[in-house]
Amino acid sequence: MNEHTAFPPRAIELAAEPPFQLGSLLVTPAALELRAAGHVVTLEPRVMQVLVALQRTQGAVVSRDELLDLCWDARVVGDDSLNRCVSQLRKAFAGYPAVSVETIPRVGYRLRLVDEPPADADQEPVAAAEPERPSQRGRLFVLGLAGLAGAAAVAVAFWPQDLWPNRAKPWTVASIRPLTRDGSIETHPALSPDGLSIAYAGGPAPRSNRDILLRSVDLGSSTPTRLTDTPESDESAPAWSPSGDRLAFLRRGADGSCHIVMMPMPNGAERIVGRCQDAYAGLAWLSGEELLYGDRAEGTRARRLMALNVVSGETRAVTNPPPASLGDTGPVVSSDARRIAFRRTAAMGSDDVYLLETDTGRIRPLTRGGWKALGFAWAGDGETLFFSSNRKGDFGLWAISSKADAEPYRVAPGVLPMGRLSTDRTGRRIAMETGRLRAGLTRIGPDGAGLQPLSAADALDWDPDVGPDGSVIFASERDGSNQIWLRRPDGGLHRLTSLGASYLHSPRWSDDGRQIAFLAVVDGATDVYVMNADGSRLTRVTTDGQPKGRVAWTGLPGQILFTHLHDDLWQVSRRQLATGRQERLPGTDGVSVIERTGKRLFARKVFDDRIHLLDPVSGRLADFAAPIRTESPENWAPRADGIVHLRRNGETDELWLTTWNGDARRMTGLQLPARANFAVAADGSIIVPHVASHDFDLMLMELG
Repeated sequence: MNEHTAFPPRAIELAAEPPFQLGSLLVTPAALELRAAGHVVTLEPRVMQVLVALQRTQGAVVSRDELLDLCWDARVVGDDSLNRCVSQLRKAFAGYPAVSVETIPRVGYRLRLVDEPPADADQEPVAAAEPERPSQRGRLFVLGLAGLAGAAAVAVAFWPQDLWPNRAKPWTVASIRPLTRDGSIETHPALSPDGLSIAYAGGPAPRSNRDILLRSVDLGSSTPTRLTDTPESDESAPAWSPSGDRLAFLRRGADGSCHIVMMPMPNGAERIVGRCQDAYAGLAWLSGEELLYGDRAEGTRARRLMALNVVSGETRAVTNPPPASLGDTGPVVSSDARRIAFRRTAAMGSDDVYLLETDTGRIRPLTRGGWKALGFAWAGDGETLFFSSNRKGDFGLWAISSKADAEPYRVAPGVLPMGRLSTDRTGRRIAMETGRLRAGLTRIGPDGAGLQPLSAADALDWDPDVGPDGSVIFASERDGSNQIWLRRPDGGLHRLTSLGASYLHSPRWSDDGRQIAFLAVVDGATDVYVMNADGSRLTRVTTDGQPKGRVAWTGLPGQILFTHLHDDLWQVSRRQLATGRQERLPGTDGVSVIERTGKRLFARKVFDDRIHLLDPVSGRLADFAAPIRTESPENWAPRADGIVHLRRNGETDELWLTTWNGDARRMTGLQLPARANFAVAADGSIIVPHVASHDFDLMLMELG
């Protein structure tokens, strides 16, 4: 028996690993940090485990199997998980050529170190140099764009002073450290007003039901307290009252019901204080007696902010968004309750941050351009709003003054993509969601059997379509921004676009495979774009910028259909590309999604779960003798023998086929991302974005 078999290697517990030196880099596993010359890179826990495993061997080769045993506790995971961690390490070392990770083909990896002077033992901390020394800007860098903590500290420390007229000096980032790292899913952070505790929603998997948990912000507190235990309900959006004596949250029941629940803190019996229609639109305290929540009336599209009096149960509308928009969500209230920031979504992928002044009732946009905005938190000065956004491609941390005509600027890049945010009463601590969802394209056989990966699951791919020669076009963020990509039959991947879009979706091949139409959100405007199959001659076909849902070729040369909002109604329009002539199809009111197979077009309305046949000339909708119904307006695709559609079954996604005569059967179960549109190839096989990995944790940023 060899040594490795007789004496298994010691498991990697990051909290117990001592710091070590890699040339000029000081590695502190317990803090997930690489530090050099006063700059800090924060690694994901799994990436740090891989680094520790490689370092232990002092330059010897570590096999892939050994790394999986050490860093994944011998759990069965795909090669993509290890490949991603190695890729992240290489990005972190990009600024330090003396350190590298070498691939040993068919074996594993080893850590290589070129001799260089060790780092000074008295390295400067992650802190701001004086902002009045502009010459320092040339010294700023981020290690391979992977330094979240270092990048945040540097970017804020050197930002021009005139953006912060009410502070003697700008905010600085003192540190970033993990709050949770136990392998489950943690979302919706809510720091207590005193900054000592954090409540959050936690569950074992992305779509499992969550409970509300509570833990100390002290890193040494490893076991959270379970505030709720309701296996049949999903709970989210915890929010502390201004005094910290109560906690409110949203609860969605198995029957789809939505309740606003409140409980005294630190312990006490919960009670339902209100009802809602949408359990995922956010929650915040406006005062000690009123809660803000995003809601929408049954059968309507646009959410609005509502206020609920937790004593009397009375409600009132706070905002009145445009009816054609998706409405208002994610409210956060400044510490003096004079300002409410929230997200207003014009269309899928088009968000802007809005501000409501509670003294006057005035509402105005803080940002423009339609870039996605996920989370918000007020700074300690009561006038600066931090928000997470993809304005530069990745979901980084941004800041903007709530004063008129201010411009947002990026505080930290989103190498650890940021989601929802929360601050304490002082605004000097920001708790944030961080995590990645990775889904690569996968082919499923016509009968639902077999999974064949088509693209590496090291990014998020969505909305595929299959061309006449088997080439697949799809939207992806695999280069750090939203673009249209092409997968050729030989497996080669090529990026087709270089648009500065906050979102792209619904790419569709023309019948001859020579052109591609798709929808893109650019500068807040959603329009139809058409390009050649190689990405050349990109043309913006529509210029109205109104929300649009889907595009399809009619089968006639140079003619497309697309769904769009008009007078608060979804409709279908037809456009001739050569002449620019465009006309709405009568009889298509309510149609938001259209799809095509062969020579037939199909349609589904927003509030009607039936699939219809669509006449592309007259716009007439025809029903099937045996109605075909789908759970979602979007997640379905036609093929020769019927409609393939998605059903959610707890934590599992199921693909079903309903034939033209109404017979339905389950094809397979798998896990898809929220945007789970799929395509059908000529042979009946199905191309889906299949989730390969997900990792969502909470981190804490300390501000100086």
